[in-house]
Parts: sequence; C-alpha cells; structure tokens
Amino acid sequence: MHHTPPSEHSDLVTSSLPWSPKNNRRVTFNAYGGPEVISVVTEPAVASPGKGMARIRVMASSLVFTDMLIRRNLYPMLKTLPGETLGYDVVGHVEALGPETTGPAPGTLVATLTQVGGAQDWVNLPAASLVPLPGHLDPIKVEPLILSYMTAYQGLFREAGVSAGAHILVIAATGAVGLAALDLARALGLRATGVASSRRKALVEQMAADFIAYDAPDFSRRIDLAAAQQGGFAVILDGASHEPLPTHLRRLTRGGHYVGFGLTALLRRAGADAKGLRLIFGRLRLGMKVLRILATRLRNPNVHFYDIAGRRKAHPDWFREDLTTLATLLADGRIAPHISGVFPPERAAEAHRLIEDGSVVGRLVLDLRGSGVLP
Repeated sequence: MHHTPPSEHSDLVTSSLPWSPKNNRRVTFNAYGGPEVISVVTEPAVASPGKGMARIRVMASSLVFTDMLIRRNLYPMLKTLPGETLGYDVVGHVEALGPETTGPAPGTLVATLTQVGGAQDWVNLPAASLVPLPGHLDPIKVEPLILSYMTAYQGLFREAGVSAGAHILVIAATGAVGLAALDLARALGLRATGVASSRRKALVEQMAADFIAYDAPDFSRRIDLAAAQQGGFAVILDGASHEPLPTHLRRLTRGGHYVGFGLTALLRRAGADAKGLRLIFGRLRLGMKVLRILATRLRNPNVHFYDIAGRRKAHPDWFREDLTTLATLLADGRIAPHISGVFPPERAAEAHRLIEDGSVVGRLVLDLRGSGVLP
C-alpha cells in the first residue's frame, strides 16, 4: 500500500517530515471540535523503551465513537488536551523490550487497551499490559476484539454470568458492541433478540437473532411481548438507554441481569467543544443515567454499569484471559467482526465524519500497516 499524499485531503495537517522508518506518523487533533480538527503529524520516531516498557510497531488501532468524544472533549472517563494522540487500542508487533524487562519477545503479535495514544506507527507501552496473540491473525480483524468484543463478552459472561441456551436482548444491536454481542451469542450457544433500526432488519437476522425495530411506533410493546413469550430475558445488554431502567427490569427473567454500557451516546448532540449549555446538560443526563444504574445496583446486584477501563484496572487477569479467548474464537473462525471500513491515518477525518453521522454499522478500523511496514 502506498502512502496517500496529504494534498488529497484538505483537512489534513502534516509536518514537513516525509514518512520513513525513522519517523512516526500519529493521528491527533489540534483543537476540540469536529472532524476538521484532526491532523496527521509526522515526527522523529519514538525513543527507545525504558525499563518495564516495550516498543510496539502498531498495525491497527481504533476508529470508534469514543475517539470522537475524546476529540470533542466530551468523554467523561478521561481528560485529554489538544495535541493528544488518538487511538483507544493497539494491535502490533513487539519491536524491542526495555532494559531489565520481561515481556513478549520481539516479533510477537500483541494487543492492548490504551484509551489514547494508539493511533501512531510506534508507541512505547508497559510490557505487562500486552496480551500475546497468535501471529497468523490479521491485525485488522483483531482490533475490534479489544474494545467492542471485550465489552460484549465481559458484559455477558463476567457481569451477567450468562449460560449457554439463555435468551438475551441486545439494544443498539447494529452498533459496534451490539453486533459483537450477536456474533458471540451465535458462536457460544445463546439465543438473541436485537433491537435496531428497521433498515438493519436483514443484518440482525443474518446474525441468527430475532429482530425488533426501535423506530416502529409500538416497539416498546413488542419488546414486552417478546419478553413475556419466554418468561423474560436472561440478560439485557443496553447501549442506548432510550427507555427507563424499571421498564427493562420488568423484562428480565427471575435472576436476570441488566448491563448498561456506552451511555455516552447521550452526548452525541451535546456540542462540538467544551462550551455551552448543551454540553452541560448532556453531561448531566449522562451522569444521572449512570447514577441511577449504580443506585439501583445497591438494591439489586443484578444491575450493572460496564466500564472497560475500570474493569481492566480491577481485573487485569480477566482482560488478558478474555482477549485470549476472543482471539481463539477468531482463529477458529467462530466469530467474524463486522468491519464496514478500513482507513489509513490520512483518511482518519473522513472516518470520524461517518462516526459523527451515526451511519457506521459495526466497526471502522485504522490501518497503520501501509507505508509503515519496516524494510
């Protein structure tokens, strides 16, 4: 793949350094705002890794809704400043270990969650955070496992402890996490009902799931009816929070679990930067939704709010084990991430526009292989 000339993208900002194995491209943003603030900067390559660190030649990173929130200064879980490198995760090969460092050997394919900093050709990361993976896997197909599939997998199996044969309800079923949940349900013997736009009916049914259109006038009644027909859902995986929590709880079977995640979608129209009442109200709405879930959990331990960064911090062993499990499912052909588009760094702004429009089905992936492959 050839390096795309910057002149082909009017909103692309670059330094004067050309790409070479001694230089490092990184996707950043020069101000809070829309996709037009995204830039690709080429700088001298990252320094040698220090003690406890590993230098990674990155092959793939994220293009997800959370990246958009970080760029717009709307992400409540992490404070960032303009100039920060985007990229919520990393898939790549270990190039070097720091002195006195134990970790995956150079050449090993690894993956990890970064929140920021992943969208660059090279990055130094703590060696202990890296999860080794089978070297024959395609990094582009591995990347969705780190955030999207991990959220779905841990929501279903770590939070809810779901068993094979159980019936789950997936709300926002054609989003990144929703499609991952349907794919995992199909692979691991769960029955699923997906709630999505009427335009996505065929896609949900292709995933061997029942379908309910959220834009139908009686969609809430249809969900109630589906729950009643089987005595309730074992798990409700909710990435939209369009309905009140008590409504969902009534749809659960006895002992069923509600798992909320990704409620940052409430911030989609909160404003393009850190100013304005819309931003304040958006954050208040998000905060109230999360507090309501956490308050309910005090009375009902089967109500969960899933935060992937917090969960990995609390249980790094789970993250490592579960990512290994997901990679095995991918290697065995039992799961197949739905990737709608693969973009080089020079087209990151274009990808962010699609994310802002809400038109992405499944996942987009940032491809850092291209010209960045070492000779």
